Amino acid sequence: MADAEPGLVARVKGKLPQPDVWLARLEPARRRIPLLDAGVEVVERDAEIGGGILAGALAYRLFIFFLPFAFMLVAVLGLVADATGSTPREISRDVGLVGLVTNEVASTADGHYSVWVFLASLLVLAYATRVLYRSVAIVHALAWERSAAAAKTQWRPFRLFGLALMVELTLAILLGAVRGHSLVDDALALAGFVVLTTANWLCISMLLPHSDAHWTDLIPGAVVFGVGLLVVNTFNLYILGRLQQQRTSTYGTLGAAAAVLLSLLLIGRLIVGSAVVNATLFQRRARVEAAKETIG
Repeated sequence: MADAEPGLVARVKGKLPQPDVWLARLEPARRRIPLLDAGVEVVERDAEIGGGILAGALAYRLFIFFLPFAFMLVAVLGLVADATGSTPREISRDVGLVGLVTNEVASTADGHYSVWVFLASLLVLAYATRVLYRSVAIVHALAWERSAAAAKTQWRPFRLFGLALMVELTLAILLGAVRGHSLVDDALALAGFVVLTTANWLCISMLLPHSDAHWTDLIPGAVVFGVGLLVVNTFNLYILGRLQQQRTSTYGTLGAAAAVLLSLLLIGRLIVGSAVVNATLFQRRARVEAAKETIG
């Protein structure tokens, strides 16, 4: 724990009645409860790097990514629909956020599926993925180094990032596809989604700036992302998707766009939060080890 009063504590102090009384209780509690102390440091670091603003910027990049991805997916589903006698809307209606985005694109496409749409969407998707990778790298660099200088776009990490992103989207689609069969199937699907998403985000985190931390130091943030994304996807599947289907006539496309942006903002918050948690806990451990070496 830092000796100087953190900026967050100073801001809260100015808004509380009898702030000296609250601080007199907070500081001993932080010394007694490491989890509380770590939580305060996480919130403080997030505030220092502008976590809320970064999450909004990531939400915009994610939206730009999902748009060509949805068009590409609709083009593929159009070919499948032609073979099965269905529509892309029917095929994609139960796959969470991906399905929600694809549903809206499918409703406006109305049968115009072609290889040209697929190829054009694929090119735009490659560019959007590169922009997203660069943005996520900058967020991690700010969380770990408080500087964007460490965020460098290299070809091999970018390719692996794109592959891991496709794995994550596949997991989201599978989660939506297997839900509703039985309670046991739902429980197993949710547990598997958390484990696989956590492992996948751990791999992604290793491709992004993380100082000299070992891969095991990146596990806490990966767990935060895995559990948080499960909550977001569950919200999309069981609440947001149904509301969008029931209220389309009331809110229309504007309501669907607001629902998508809300989900993307939450995902952006998870990306920032996972990086901040890892950086904070790693530096706390480094301070403890340095103190032990000094005493020894």
